[in-house]
Amino acid sequence: MNEVPTGRRARGVYLHVPFCRRRCSYCDFYFEVGHPTAGFVASVALEAQARHGELVWPAQTLSLGGGTPSQLGVEELARIVTRVRHFGLDDDAEVALEVNPEDVDEAFAHGLRAAGFTRASVGLQSLDDDVLLWLGRAHDRARGMAALRALVDAGLDVGVDLIVGVPDERPTRVDDDLARVVDAGVGHVSAYVLTIEPGTPLVQLIARGRRRRVDDDAQATAYERFQDRAPAHGLLQYEVSSWARPGRESRHNRLYWQRGAYLGLGPGAHSFYVDDDGRARRRHTTARLEAWRADPVRAAAEHEALDPAHSLREAVAFGLRDLQAGVDPAALARLHRTTVGPAVWRALEAARSRGDVSVDVDAASGPGFGPGFGGPAAGRWRLTARGARFADGVARDVLGAVDDAG
Repeated sequence: MNEVPTGRRARGVYLHVPFCRRRCSYCDFYFEVGHPTAGFVASVALEAQARHGELVWPAQTLSLGGGTPSQLGVEELARIVTRVRHFGLDDDAEVALEVNPEDVDEAFAHGLRAAGFTRASVGLQSLDDDVLLWLGRAHDRARGMAALRALVDAGLDVGVDLIVGVPDERPTRVDDDLARVVDAGVGHVSAYVLTIEPGTPLVQLIARGRRRRVDDDAQATAYERFQDRAPAHGLLQYEVSSWARPGRESRHNRLYWQRGAYLGLGPGAHSFYVDDDGRARRRHTTARLEAWRADPVRAAAEHEALDPAHSLREAVAFGLRDLQAGVDPAALARLHRTTVGPAVWRALEAARSRGDVSVDVDAASGPGFGPGFGGPAAGRWRLTARGARFADGVARDVLGAVDDAG
């Protein structure tokens, strides 16, 4: 079996900044309401110093998520970038953070650029004031547009997050949001259907009749409308929930789907690596700010190691989310030091028969199903536009494709 040097795969750093001004009714990420506590960045530096040996440097991406990283001041953000550069970042590394519109003005935007950030993802959710009110967001359309203009004018590569399928939204809402953000210079849009997560305030609001229940059919229609309309604005779907102008895709997002390694810092952060024996390994730091702050070096963490066969199934299932790159199961089998079992091939072939995936067959690579099974040659498998709508189902089928022998 040919060796795949895991150290040469894409590598990134993720920092979870767990602070928000307020709690959005639909959000189930870990965060604390309030201003960042004193010493947060110093604690990040301690953790980074202790754990930097987990990653093969240099890294190609640095991403700050949350929570709301833009609640940190520009000086604090610059200190974080400097610390990570000390361990090693490529000269052309993508250095990104999530921001909320209410945190952004011209001085902040130019400060980000001077601090070394190259990309900003704006938690816009919509430019329709009625939708923003329904979601309980702190900004309105005018504030959102001002933030986009400031970030674009500062020279950052700007993306936005939108939530679609909100009850009672206008039929043309998707079209209007797309036109406005693209006209503002945005080159990347992630669109998520509104999900009602257990334990969020939105569940209680719906139960009390203060918000309408989500209509699954309306959500599917909104997502399909986004798929149909985005190309007219120069945005191509490259991931299940993301569209971009060519060359403006998120490198850090793609790292997740393409089996790159990433070091997660901060409370609630995840890390991921593939060991030389083919096992996938995860680490999840405790999602409790005070417990992490008390000792960021030895903060409680959950560890998980997957055997090579399970690691391969996961790599195929999640890798399909990158619609453009797709997955080469044979190459992933070499990475994970195993073989592609018949059950995985059957799951992929069943998805192809439904029109959910397509395959570029490499006739020179030989039979993909193994001795005695037959079937198509190995190649690169990709979700279709239809398959993107059913990506979770395809992933479940692949993850459950366990052969009798293991």
